[in-house]
Formats: sequence, C-alpha cells, structure tokens
Amino acid sequence: MKCVIFGGSGGLGKVLTKDLEEKYEVISLSSKDVDITDRHQVEEFFKKNQADIVVNMSVFNHDAFAHKVDPELVKKQIHVNVLGAVNVVSCALPYMRQNQFGRIILMSSVLADNPVVSTGIYAGSKGFVESYAKCVSLENASKNVTCNCIQLGYFDAGLTYRIPDQFRESIVKNIPMKRLGTTKELTSTINYLIDNGYVTGTSIKINGGLST
Repeated sequence: MKCVIFGGSGGLGKVLTKDLEEKYEVISLSSKDVDITDRHQVEEFFKKNQADIVVNMSVFNHDAFAHKVDPELVKKQIHVNVLGAVNVVSCALPYMRQNQFGRIILMSSVLADNPVVSTGIYAGSKGFVESYAKCVSLENASKNVTCNCIQLGYFDAGLTYRIPDQFRESIVKNIPMKRLGTTKELTSTINYLIDNGYVTGTSIKINGGLST
C-alpha cells in the first residue's frame, strides 16, 4: 500500500516516515514539495500519486494573546491547519472512494481540549480538524474509507522543542506520566488506525493522561 505523509520533513514526521517505511511504500512531503494551502498543487499531486493512506502532519503555530494577534499570522495558521487539511482530505478521497479503501489520519492537539493562554487560534484550528474528521468519516464509511484524528500531547520531537527549556520542564511535571511521548508510541497509534477498519470518526488522545 502507498502511504503519503504531508509534513514529513518535521521532527516527528521524519521519524514517522522511517518507521512506516518498514511496512508501506511511503512518500514523505514537505511544504516545498507540495503547498497544502494551494488547492491546485494538492490536486495535481494526487492525480499522479494514488494514495491508500494519507497522514497529515503539516502544521503552523504562532502563540499570541488575543489582543495582540498578528492578522497575517492568524491567516497563515488558518490556511495551513484548516484549509490545508480540507485540501488534503478532499483531494485524496476520490481515489479512495473508487478503490473502496482508504485511511485518512489527521493530527490534532491536546490544546483542542486543554487550551492554554496565547494558543487560541491554534487550539481553535485543531478543534475544527476534529469536527471535520467526524463529518468526513460519516460521508465515507460505506466506502471502507476511515478518517480519524490523533490528539497529540507533548512528544520528544517536533514542536515541543520550540518551547523554552524552563516551560518544557513545567509541562512535563504536569503530565501524569511525568514524561514526553515517544515517536514509537505515535507510530504504533498510526499503525492501529491503519489496521483497524472499524475505527472511524474518532480522536485518539496520546498525551500521558494530560487530557482525558
């Protein structure tokens, strides 16, 4: 089966690509390969690459208090996190529906349920992704196409390491398991969603108990 990973050049994406290559034919993409905010680019990619599995790791985050947001950075978050997810899903679906098989996995965030100050736009965009996945799952369940989210907590790669050390230490102290998640734990969750065709329209929380 062919698996396409958008956002495969990020910290988590690189490790995930390597892990999934053990089981699937993987195409790992960065924003330089395909700009998911550009509908035409996404359509052209899927015309040439028929994917059985699509994982969207692409994300953009900029923290700011509500009274200090930069409108241009707000637009970028919405374009990447919301419009980008819609473009990837809608362009991947025609082949999956025709083939009567597909697995779509979108990345959400623990912030969708547990927002913190200055993350309003990002948290809201991830809340959209979770609701959107539920609708997509209903529309495509009869075609054996599933759509799920993974609600990520704090992991030992990726955006977590953009957080200053002192704040990251504070975050770990507040995680009931007292540690960051591992990339292997993310890979095992993705493999589960690929293998189990009866799970759709859900958001699996892998956050060490930070949000239940």
